[in-house]
Amino acid sequence: MNASVEPLAEREIVDHFVLASNDPAHVFWLTSGLQAAGAVEATRIDAEALAQRIGVINPSIVFLDFTGEQGGAATEAASTIRASFPDLPIIALGAMSDAGSALAALRAGVRDFVDTQSPMEDALRITRDVLANLGDVVVRRGKLTVLLGARIGIGVSTLAANLAYRLQIQNRDHAEHEARAQRRRHTDHPVALLDLGLPAHDSTLHLNTRCEFDFVDAVRNVRRIDQTFVHTALSRHESGLALLSLPFDLGAMREVSFAGAIGLVNRFRAFFDQQIVDLGGFSNTAFTAHLARAADEVWLVCDQGVASIVSAVALLDELKGLDVDIGAIRLIVNKFDPGLSLTPEQVAHRLELPLAAVVPARAVPLGRAINQGTLLAEQAERDPYVRALDALIGRLEPEPMSSPIEHAGLGARLPLGRFLSSSRKRVSSR
Repeated sequence: MNASVEPLAEREIVDHFVLASNDPAHVFWLTSGLQAAGAVEATRIDAEALAQRIGVINPSIVFLDFTGEQGGAATEAASTIRASFPDLPIIALGAMSDAGSALAALRAGVRDFVDTQSPMEDALRITRDVLANLGDVVVRRGKLTVLLGARIGIGVSTLAANLAYRLQIQNRDHAEHEARAQRRRHTDHPVALLDLGLPAHDSTLHLNTRCEFDFVDAVRNVRRIDQTFVHTALSRHESGLALLSLPFDLGAMREVSFAGAIGLVNRFRAFFDQQIVDLGGFSNTAFTAHLARAADEVWLVCDQGVASIVSAVALLDELKGLDVDIGAIRLIVNKFDPGLSLTPEQVAHRLELPLAAVVPARAVPLGRAINQGTLLAEQAERDPYVRALDALIGRLEPEPMSSPIEHAGLGARLPLGRFLSSSRKRVSSR
């Protein structure tokens, strides 16, 4: 689903679609009809569950079945999708013999319609046409990396701040080098740090930057987010790193739905090559699980302490119970001290996780940097701590932006208004 977008006639399956329907016959019909365009994942019509799946697989189009008694649930699902994923196209499934399905879709704000009683080729044609109309926008899918920490105080926020800064600098330098080599204008490759760990605002404190516009504000304004909004609303470190933190009133987080949070980070993918999310010490495991399922990389930070390891085991058990793929999580052993009895390999074996990196204990230089209002990554590029982070950055190579889709000779889709008009004529003539 992260592949480059190319002309449909010249590529393998790269588009993914979600179909929300309780009708097995409609699932079979659409899945069969769209084999040439992409892969269809079917799910029952449930607004919250549907939003979760959308956040995980990032589909190109969502199909909602408005036929029969599904109209009410489909309407609710459409509303949820519009709020959380405002740019995601929705196509309604209905029937020419059931004008009510088209009317329900129209009232839900869905303007594209596939008639389940028509040939399968019509579904393919309409789908391709919707994709073609998205083709004038350059598609960009930045990476999302989540840092987890089962306990407060194991250094997740310090690591996240230094990692995000280092990533921003390397991306910026690489972009400037490419621009000089190709004699073209410099293209921005921005990085965002989402400071959602506890204690609140630690990552932004390390960066000596205050966030007036917070995570809750961003979720509320997700429909307004564009390039201008990103540049003006989000706080910036002097390096260009964008910052977003928890609200000062943590109670405001109760307003944020899981779907809203996933919708925001997926929206940010269009504007940031990299997002680093600090969730160290975050106490809402369900929220953590939703972000982990949506992430490209999930790194669990743990030190050599027994208490840290026990807490990490408990966190992994909870995440597994919430359908997070534990096998995709990698371990970072932080604050490593060779004088302690447990080796990084032993910690990884106990947690049954692959070891991604070992970050040395550097309490004195880290503390000195913080007291001076800066980061160790700013002061000492060759410090062992910073070099360990550079090894992690190698895993976060951004995917290239794809070219606009180019399609020709595709038929027009069926507007709902025209369908309703013709349907009413058929009904009145009986």
